[in-house]
Amino acid sequence: MIAAFLASAAILGIAAWFVISGARAYIAVEQRIGERLQTDAVLSRLSSTIDATQRDDPRETLTKDIRGWLAQAAAERDDAHRKLEVVERAAALLGALAIGVYCFTYSALLRALRERKRLAQRLQTELNHDPSTGLPNRRFFGEWLSFAIAHARRESVHVGVLFIDISGCAAVAELHGGPAAETMLVEIARRFRAASREGDVVARLCATEFALATPNARGTRELAQLAQRLRDVLNDPVQVPLADTPIGTSIGIAFFPEDADDSAGVMAAANAAMYAARRAGRDHVAFNALAA
Repeated sequence: MIAAFLASAAILGIAAWFVISGARAYIAVEQRIGERLQTDAVLSRLSSTIDATQRDDPRETLTKDIRGWLAQAAAERDDAHRKLEVVERAAALLGALAIGVYCFTYSALLRALRERKRLAQRLQTELNHDPSTGLPNRRFFGEWLSFAIAHARRESVHVGVLFIDISGCAAVAELHGGPAAETMLVEIARRFRAASREGDVVARLCATEFALATPNARGTRELAQLAQRLRDVLNDPVQVPLADTPIGTSIGIAFFPEDADDSAGVMAAANAAMYAARRAGRDHVAFNALAA
């Protein structure tokens, strides 16, 4: 890019040099013709002509000499005009070329900057979101939960966190292949997102584990109802069945500040509660596993 900008600047410099040199040459010709037509020079030329042509008619000789002289001056002026026009056309062509190079370089630079920005945004998205479901990943969920807990600490409110493990995916992968199991998990993510409330954050933590964080949680009853709603959407008779084999959930629930006073502690409590629910069997919900 820098080389292209320097090239366009060099071309413009050459064009300017052509114009300046052509203008100087034209001015020099005009000055030379003006000097020839000065009174003293004309009288000297006429005097020498009279001395050399005493036998001829002086007026006729002078007329021929002046006409030839003026014709020579006009020819020189015309030649200078032609050269100046050639220089002007060449300078215009070089200027157009320089402008073209500059515009091309500028557009290429804009495209490169847009592509760089798009790649940066894509990288940021990939760092913070699951590529299959589009949900936030564990990294983003942890950061968001830290902000939510900081806000809750200032406002003296609660934050609820649900960890959800999906069972039955291995059977789907065995019967229909890994892509079919992943497609099912994408649909589960869509249903979880639809069942969550405004302000809640649903994330995919790993292959078969999801999480939901809800700010301003009022108590265990409210979160138990939310967990039941998440279980129900997986077996909603109105919607197409997720699979031809049973799909279940194990949900662990933790609270801030009852179970932990920071995001890492709350996530660890919810994860321990989820594993307690798994040990209890499919479609169970467990609370406060670390506090128990």
